[in-house]
Amino acid sequence: MKNALINATTKKFEIIEKNILPIDWGLYWHNKFETWKYDVYDEKNVFCFGIGGLPIIGGHRLIFSFRSPLWDGFYFSSMGGAGYQFKNTGLNNVGIIGRCEKPSFLVIEYEGQLKIDFIEVKEDLKTVYEVSNYALELYKDKNMRSVVVGEAAKRTNMGGLFSQTVRNGKFVEGSEDWAARGGGGSVLYRAHNIIGIIFFGDGKEDKEKKEKAKEIIENYYKKPMSKVVLEHTKKYRYNDETKTGGTFGNNWLLYKEKVPIFNWRMPYISKEDRKKILERILKYYLETFNKESIETKKWTNCGEPCPVLCKKYRNRNKVDYEPYAANGTLLGIFDLYEADKVTKTVDELGFDAIEIGNLIAWVFELLDVGLLKEEELKIKKPIFDYKKIIESSEEDIKEISKHNAEQAVKFLHNLVKEENEIYKILSFGKRKASKILNEKYKDRVNKVGKKFNDFAAYIPFGNWGEIAPNLYWTPGFFIPMVIQGRYLTYYKPEFNEPEKLAELIVDSIKLELPIENLGICRFHRRWLKPILNELTKELLGIENIVEDSLKLYRDICEYNKKLGYPVKIESERIRDLIIGLAKEYNNEEWSKKFEDDKNNVDEYVKRVLEKYSELLGIDWRIN
Repeated sequence: MKNALINATTKKFEIIEKNILPIDWGLYWHNKFETWKYDVYDEKNVFCFGIGGLPIIGGHRLIFSFRSPLWDGFYFSSMGGAGYQFKNTGLNNVGIIGRCEKPSFLVIEYEGQLKIDFIEVKEDLKTVYEVSNYALELYKDKNMRSVVVGEAAKRTNMGGLFSQTVRNGKFVEGSEDWAARGGGGSVLYRAHNIIGIIFFGDGKEDKEKKEKAKEIIENYYKKPMSKVVLEHTKKYRYNDETKTGGTFGNNWLLYKEKVPIFNWRMPYISKEDRKKILERILKYYLETFNKESIETKKWTNCGEPCPVLCKKYRNRNKVDYEPYAANGTLLGIFDLYEADKVTKTVDELGFDAIEIGNLIAWVFELLDVGLLKEEELKIKKPIFDYKKIIESSEEDIKEISKHNAEQAVKFLHNLVKEENEIYKILSFGKRKASKILNEKYKDRVNKVGKKFNDFAAYIPFGNWGEIAPNLYWTPGFFIPMVIQGRYLTYYKPEFNEPEKLAELIVDSIKLELPIENLGICRFHRRWLKPILNELTKELLGIENIVEDSLKLYRDICEYNKKLGYPVKIESERIRDLIIGLAKEYNNEEWSKKFEDDKNNVDEYVKRVLEKYSELLGIDWRIN
């Protein structure tokens, strides 16, 4: 494998011949540069990315790794389809150290030989679309792709990495993709002064490897590869049983009354009332989506030739479950057209949609309970009474949604402008901001009887680290593990005994981490699972991908322990979500324990982490 370490200060690069997968590559450099010793926005926070190298359908994600300004530890995130163009550069992995003097594009091209360059960007580009268009104009005659940042990366810890497929010199509508979790866009811009990465080339895929992969798949399943793929991915393309497709179409139906609403207030709302709210979601979200996206077949893919066509779009909006849950129902917005406005603004500004949606929802509740004031944020209080959604007419629901969406959009623009001191504090994220605001407004905390962090949904790590949970009400996303916010957990809507949950989490890690490190789309995980070891052994020479992945997980643990340790759950909201699930699934023993003493949540989490540590051979226990 051919890899490059690029110095943005000197503009020089070094080619490194090494067979290594992308997350291993990233961790290697973070250990070598001892990045735990430096500020997260120091130029030594090496920003890495690469491809996994399996020439299969769904196998062309681009994987990014960095030390996260949110989690504070080593982190990774991946982006669909972008690896399909990146493979043409002849590189497997790239690492960036140093810092450009002026905001710049990094350009990686291979046309007969590898060329790496930097282009200073003098224009004041605001949105990810403006940055992407600028990149396209530079190289629209090439088979190029770009990965760019927006305003969120410049002034907050929540900047994501955005990319969109280019075909025949134009962007493909609906093909937008993100590697957003953990604040990688913020690292790229604030540590390295890079506004985007452009890559293209004329490198060729190994046809022999591709045929070998196809042969392994078809020998196992005894049917054509395309049929295997479609049979195992119907949720993401189109499910005949639900008459819808994609994560947005199916997840409301799958998780039903457990979908997150009103800043995760579900534990305080009866199941009957949540079912009534779900009826509104199905009417004003799902019916509209099915009519405008599913029935019209506005489907596309992430940019690699994949028949699943998981990306659904309508009215120039790509529609996925988590961004719309985080910036829709979590904010008390139940009209899809109003949720469009918030989600589009989130995307334009380059935010991690999950992280920022959780932040806005938290701020909305702080306004609702009086811990923050309208005049401080220069927005109006949201309408955050769930009963109004149950009792109101269609017209009233649209008005409530419009009001909340308008406040969310104003908040977003104020945040990226750092409108005042409060916004500067909020730009750090919920946990860091809570620590500051608890001291700043002690009188309000005493009056309300709760701290700022009690209303915030986040998983803590060390002294400062945090990540917002993915949009699933399940204990697996609330446990403070080595890495959270990724799918390296068990997230089916259940309540299990702590030791059982730990076993299920470790089983998930054994599948999810190899898939992530190989740049394979999670939507293909079902059909890949039984043949993953054979594919990686035959095509990449990896004897046991699961064992290698467990070693990698242990190595990430050792790196992160240099920055901090797991800590007790600080947020009352997260505690109540765990307690609520015990009741939801009629677990009498744990419901009684939690009723006797809420602090028994600590015992539950402690036991999960003890078994998790034992199974993984790590020490990640809460003292």
